[in-house]
Amino acid sequence: MEKFDNTNSVSLSNKQSYIKALFIAVASGVIAFLVYWQVYQARLTLVQDYQDDKLSLVQTEFVKELSSIKKLTQVLADNKNLKRGNKLRYMFRDRESIRSINDYFVNFGLLSPIISQIRWIDITGNERFRVDFKNGEAKVVKQKELQNKMSRYYFRQGIAIEAPDSFLSKIDLNMEHGSIVEPYVPTMRVTYRTSSSDYIVDGLIIINFDLSALFQRIRDYSADNAQVNIVNKDGFWLYNNDRSKEWGFMLEMQELTIANYNPLLWESMQNQQENTVRHFDSNVYTLDKLPTLFSQKYNETLNDVIYIYIKSKDKLITEIRLVALGYAGISAIFLLTIGGFILYREYCYTKVLSNLFEQLRAEKLELDSVNNKLSNTIRQQQLLQDSFVEAQKLSSLGMMVAGVAHEMNTPIGGAIISVSNAESVMNSLNEAIKTGLTKSQLESSVLSLDDNLALARVNLDKAAVLVKSFKKMAIDRNNEEFIKCNIEGLVKELLIALNSRLKTSKIKITTRFDDDYTIKSRPGVISQVIENLVMNALNHAFEHNQTGEIEIKVYKNEKGDVNITVSDTGCGIEKNQQSSIFEPFHTSARGKGNIGLGLYMVSQWVTGILKGQLDLVSDPQREEKFKTQFTVTLPNK
Repeated sequence: MEKFDNTNSVSLSNKQSYIKALFIAVASGVIAFLVYWQVYQARLTLVQDYQDDKLSLVQTEFVKELSSIKKLTQVLADNKNLKRGNKLRYMFRDRESIRSINDYFVNFGLLSPIISQIRWIDITGNERFRVDFKNGEAKVVKQKELQNKMSRYYFRQGIAIEAPDSFLSKIDLNMEHGSIVEPYVPTMRVTYRTSSSDYIVDGLIIINFDLSALFQRIRDYSADNAQVNIVNKDGFWLYNNDRSKEWGFMLEMQELTIANYNPLLWESMQNQQENTVRHFDSNVYTLDKLPTLFSQKYNETLNDVIYIYIKSKDKLITEIRLVALGYAGISAIFLLTIGGFILYREYCYTKVLSNLFEQLRAEKLELDSVNNKLSNTIRQQQLLQDSFVEAQKLSSLGMMVAGVAHEMNTPIGGAIISVSNAESVMNSLNEAIKTGLTKSQLESSVLSLDDNLALARVNLDKAAVLVKSFKKMAIDRNNEEFIKCNIEGLVKELLIALNSRLKTSKIKITTRFDDDYTIKSRPGVISQVIENLVMNALNHAFEHNQTGEIEIKVYKNEKGDVNITVSDTGCGIEKNQQSSIFEPFHTSARGKGNIGLGLYMVSQWVTGILKGQLDLVSDPQREEKFKTQFTVTLPNK
């Protein structure tokens, strides 16, 4: 009977080994597939995010360019020297009047480097005035050299619009005397309809805008995995990395269309409904329509669609899949190796355990009772521990969300205020344009807009850094590049951004820079570290309405590394609190809305991301001016 039992035990052990081997194989396959899918999606998402950034940059460039050229046309046309009722009367033989208008066109055109031509054409298509601009110089075309533009599409479309209104033509190449000007000049023409009741010429004011600089900026945005392409409504390329494919509709090369090279992509571009559409074959594409501005009253009949798509390098999807398969294969081999080793070890242990089995049988009965009680106790303890861990997670999550909302409020609020200020300046500028714009008003408005937009950009950059820091605090950030940054400039920009919170405080912020320190690091993280240290001093070091000083000092230590110290004249930190001050959720002012993440995040950023060192010196009883000093040491790479 004993022999039968041992045989059954061996048979059962072998069956269990087979089942475990099958389980390990299936589990390895499943995990390998998950690894493949995660790697594939992660790399694909990186490419898509990169393309989204490029798409946003190109769209921003177009919006700025189209807005500025239409505004310039309206400003040019809204001049009293061109209108009836002024002392100037345009007569065909009045050379002084002709010269005055030409001089106005010359002076206006020289103000903008993108203006290549200004013309005033009457209702019959004859050019009455024309000034050409090239390389910063103006050329007034003589009366006998003026042409008739009745046959040009932009004249026919512009003259059909009721005055006063403007029309933006499609983007094409500049032509003179029926021939394309070389080298090719991407051109957009803006017409402004002038009526005989208001202006001295019944016809069109036309400005040719040279888009070469815009296209060059777009070309600078192109990269290996973000190749920018711009296509008109007929599928012809206006911009392509391969310049031989551009301007097919102007060169009468009908085969140079995206429909001929990639019909599926062209169909997706035409049928897109959302703002941004993804398209995949062996490459990755991001599709969208560029914003266009046409006549306000005739936008439906004169509408022209401009498509943009961002293309990855060829065969990118195949490359990503091969990389993902490589990771999946390595994962499967690793898991199978570990599983095989475990099964082998288990087999060896089984042989040893079979010899001890008989010895343990007698003890098993005695231990069963004790094990049952112990199991119940352990189970209850495990349930309590799991409940406590979940409660701690929920509590930490709530505090983290509150911290994010609290930290994000100020930079986003500052950005909103800056944009509102810029909008107010813009409204004032528009009113000034209507009543008569002076050079001083224009310069002051531009300076004010620049300041407000710069402040908004600083705040939004800080908000982006904060969100990224919270999101990626626990993962490797080495995928972000280190760039050269000037510490003094970072501190000054930060103090500008903090001005709204500092101006109501009685605490004075001073700075000391022993030298002009430029290091290779991550400026956004450095700025956030300094901000958190400054705000920590403001929130914890001083009593309500107490006067004091916070000093930010930058100097180089003996090893050549850069030290940044944030010191305050506040109450100092007790010795028993300094050991836990950098722990998460540790705060001495939780009742005031603080959650205790500020210094913890500073420590993580300095040591984990910046690869630096953070030190604290504080003593409420010290006789020096500053009671507390945080020192951030950054390696000078």
